[in-house]
Amino acid sequence: MFIMLTVKDTNNLFKKFLPENSDEINEMLYQYYVLIETENQKYNLTGFHNEKLILEGIIESILVFKEINQKVCDLKSKYILDIGAGAGFPSLPYYIYTNQNFNLTIYEPLKKRCVFLELVKQKLNLGNLTIKNIRAEDSSELEKFNFITARAVSELKNLIQISYHLGKLNNCIFCFLKSNNYLKELENSQKYIKELNLHIKTLEIICNNIKNVIVYYQKEKQTPKDYPRKWSQIIK
Repeated sequence: MFIMLTVKDTNNLFKKFLPENSDEINEMLYQYYVLIETENQKYNLTGFHNEKLILEGIIESILVFKEINQKVCDLKSKYILDIGAGAGFPSLPYYIYTNQNFNLTIYEPLKKRCVFLELVKQKLNLGNLTIKNIRAEDSSELEKFNFITARAVSELKNLIQISYHLGKLNNCIFCFLKSNNYLKELENSQKYIKELNLHIKTLEIICNNIKNVIVYYQKEKQTPKDYPRKWSQIIK
């Protein structure tokens, strides 16, 4: 039988890993957790449940973004895009944690997940949050965003091709969360890295004994005319 974590359970975890949190933020994160668990019983949002959902979904997302904010890019007041966030990872937990101090847009191609994210927005009264039922390569929001991220969505070479047109020239950091296989992904992306003159940097972040690798770069070259590439072209 499925048993949901209690407020006390989650507060103990938040106090351990995020001791700076206010009671109000902890309550919002708990409500977010409950919404995920509840809706996950109806359709697949994430494979995380119970303590793993809190630790590897919510808390890990926050800790990783805290490091990004300190070492890669100050995210306050920025226009941020999360591609294929699903249940909201990695951007939404950090958005709640910071008390909504940046503008967040989520592109999610699955309608049912967009419905869930709209529910979270409504229940938690989240402003400056836009959810769009769209694929990144089909978006016409050219050079809109200061920061673009994704977690467990696609290989780096694909992310480059579908998202490059969305970042502001000389004012956008693309920052993707990758697994230990990131070196292979970098190797497979060399054609596009050279084409766009990308200066790739990496950052390793250990959370809960799990290594997260951040692959990031700045947009320094105009978007080529053949970008974005359609998914049908990319997967040929």
